Amino acid sequence: MKNRYYVQPLTEQVFLIRERTSMSGGPGPNDPIVRSFSVRHDAYMYAGKMNSEGIEAQPATEKKHS
Repeated sequence: MKNRYYVQPLTEQVFLIRERTSMSGGPGPNDPIVRSFSVRHDAYMYAGKMNSEGIEAQPATEKKHS
């Protein structure tokens, strides 16, 4: 899906990266939060990289086990 990850500004200093999951392709209230940033530029760079590389991010609540 093109632009699967998007930035949702929550406040002036909190930007959430969310993953689109709705069938219509638009942002939805149940889209999982992937990561948060305090710098707008960093958030947009991260989302852009995720979309261009087609990487599947792990939800923020899920942790990797080594």
